[in-house]
Amino acid sequence: GSTGFISFSGVESALSSLKNFQACINSGMDTASSVALDLVESQTEVSSEYSMDKAMVEFATLDRQLNHYVKAVQSTINHLGVVAHACSSSYLGG
Repeated sequence: GSTGFISFSGVESALSSLKNFQACINSGMDTASSVALDLVESQTEVSSEYSMDKAMVEFATLDRQLNHYVKAVQSTINHLGVVAHACSSSYLGG
């Protein structure tokens, strides 16, 4: 017997972890900005190899990609939940 209920608790738990990781990305962006500002204020010469611009672009890219992934998974979960509900309603004659 199918109950018409699909459990996504494992997927939702993983999404929650990814959302926590997004907070880490934001913290990294804040830290990189702070370091860059400190370097400018102290007029410290830094090799182009250690570009804060590059770090910020990488953080922003990672954040954008993670956002897209989380939204896609959430959308899929929502869609499958609606389909499962519709199937159970049909199955139960409702």
